[in-house]
Amino acid sequence: MSDLGDSLGNDESEGLEQYAIVAARRQQWDILLWQMPTMALTGEAFLLTIALAGSTSQTGRIVASALALVVAVAALHSLSAHRLSELADAAWLREHEREHGAPEIHGITWRDRRMAMIKDQLTSDHVTDRLVARMYKFRSIAVWFWTMVLIALTATTVLMISIVDPHLLHT
Repeated sequence: MSDLGDSLGNDESEGLEQYAIVAARRQQWDILLWQMPTMALTGEAFLLTIALAGSTSQTGRIVASALALVVAVAALHSLSAHRLSELADAAWLREHEREHGAPEIHGITWRDRRMAMIKDQLTSDHVTDRLVARMYKFRSIAVWFWTMVLIALTATTVLMISIVDPHLLHT
C-alpha cells in the first residue's frame, strides 16, 4: 500500500476517517479539474476578442494575445496538475478498497463499469443514447487539453502577426 496507507495503523475507524478525507479530496480535485477549463475559456474569449478587434492598437493586440497565451499555458498546467492529483487519490482509494474487502468504486473498476454502460448505450433504440456513447471515444480530459493547446497556438499566432505584420489584423 502507499505511504499514506501505511500510516493508517490498525484502527478501523481511523482507516474509515482517512478514506473519507481522501475521497473528499479526490472529489475536490475532480471539481477543480472541470471548473478550470470553463473559467479559462471565458478569459480566452475576452482576450482574443480584444486581440482580434479591428480597432485595437498594436500594443493592445500584443498585450491581449500575450496574456491569452499565458492563460492557456497556465490552464494546461492546472488541468494537468488537477488530473494527476485526482488520479493519485483515486488510486489510493482503490488500493484501500481492495485491502479492506470493500467494493471497488474508484479507479479502473469504475472506468470498466462506465465502458460497459457505453457498450450498452451503443445498442440503444434512442439515437441520442448512441450518439452520446460514440462521443465517449473522445475522452473529456483529452478534448479540453487539446482545446487549450489550440488556443495557445492561436494566441501565439495572433501575437506573432501583431508584432511582424499588424496590418493583417486591421479591418
